[in-house]
Amino acid sequence: MKSQKKFTECPSCHSKNVQTLGTDSWFCLDCDWDELSLVTQETDALISALRHGDRVARREAAQVLINVGNTEQDIASSADLEPLLEALNDEDDDVRYFATVALGKLGEIGALERLKQVARSDGCELVCQGALVAIERLTT
Repeated sequence: MKSQKKFTECPSCHSKNVQTLGTDSWFCLDCDWDELSLVTQETDALISALRHGDRVARREAAQVLINVGNTEQDIASSADLEPLLEALNDEDDDVRYFATVALGKLGEIGALERLKQVARSDGCELVCQGALVAIERLTT
């Protein structure tokens, strides 16, 4: 049986900016570290949850998709660009933030203009910061 951990500090960068989603999913807002219990190879189910799920399901799907580019988990591909772009319009700040991070990791230059819009106009500072980081990743 897997024991539940509680993180108050990131094991990777030692930041205190660790967030939780559910009882056993953790991620750091300052680096790429996460401990997600939700990671799955079922990308179609994730995209469906991102598009049609309730607020919690959309958050979980968006958070899992942050693992874009992780060759061990290989979560999303360029085929998932459109659902991630759609998620930038979600009413939930966390879903929009996770989508910006995932888009930055996906590396699809087609997301650049939309990310620039988000960085300029989203009402949530964290989402704007996520978009700026994604833009930097796409342009360097």
